[in-house]
Amino acid sequence: MNCSLDLIEAYLDEELDPGDIPTIEDHLSVCRSCSETFTRFRAQKANIRSIAPYYMAPPQLQQAVRKALRQAAAEDAQPAIGSPPWRWLAIAATVLLAVSVSWNVRPASRPTPEADPLAESIVSNHIRSLIGTHLLDVPSSDQHTVKPWFNGKLDFSPEVKDFASQGFPLIGGRLEYLMDRPVAALIYQRRQHIINVFTWPVASTAKTERLSARNGYVALHWNHGSMTFWAVSDLSSMELAQFESLYEK
Repeated sequence: MNCSLDLIEAYLDEELDPGDIPTIEDHLSVCRSCSETFTRFRAQKANIRSIAPYYMAPPQLQQAVRKALRQAAAEDAQPAIGSPPWRWLAIAATVLLAVSVSWNVRPASRPTPEADPLAESIVSNHIRSLIGTHLLDVPSSDQHTVKPWFNGKLDFSPEVKDFASQGFPLIGGRLEYLMDRPVAALIYQRRQHIINVFTWPVASTAKTERLSARNGYVALHWNHGSMTFWAVSDLSSMELAQFESLYEK
C-alpha cells in the first residue's frame, strides 16, 4: 500500500474494515515515516484523552435513547397534518442531548462507586510514559540485563520474561511510583502498541484477575505467586489476556 494519512488516522480510530487492518499493520512495520506519524498521532490522542474526560454511556442512558426513538417512530407512523416526516429525528436528538448532558455532568459531581484509584493511577502512568520521554530507564530486549538493573533500586526482584517468539518482545524497564511506593515497570511491545506491566510484592497469594477499561485503554490485573501484576495497553482485551497467559506459564 502507499503512504496515507487518512488510512493511518482511520486505523488509529479503529474505523478500518477488519480485512484492511493487516495490510496497514504490515506497512507500519516497514515504513519508518508512517510509523513515526502513527506514533505521534497516538501520543496526541492519548494526551487529549488524559485531559478531556470521556464517559461510556451507562445502560440507563442507552435505554432512554432507544425508548425515545421508538416513541418518536411510532408517532411518525401517524403524522399530524403539516408535521414533517423527519420530526421524530429532531425529537430523538433532543432527548439524547438532554439525557447525555445529565449523565456526563453526574460523574463530575458525584464519583461512582466503581472508581478504583489504583487502576486510575496505573492508566495515568501508562499514558504519561507514552507522551513523555520517560518510557525506558533501561532499554534492552535482554531479560538478563533488565532484571539486574533493578537491584538496589527496589526491595524486591521483579520477574522479567521475554515473549519475542510469541509476538510480545521485551523492550526494557523503568522505575515507577504508584500509591507512594516504588514498583517495577516492564515494557513490552505488540506491533505498534506498548504494554506497561507494573509489578510489586503482594501479601495475598490468592489468584485474582480483574479487567478494567478506561479512556480507550485496557488494564488487566492478576496475582501470581507472591507478586501482583497490572498490564496496561490500548490493545484489545483479548490480546492483553493472551499476553497475561504467557506471563503465567
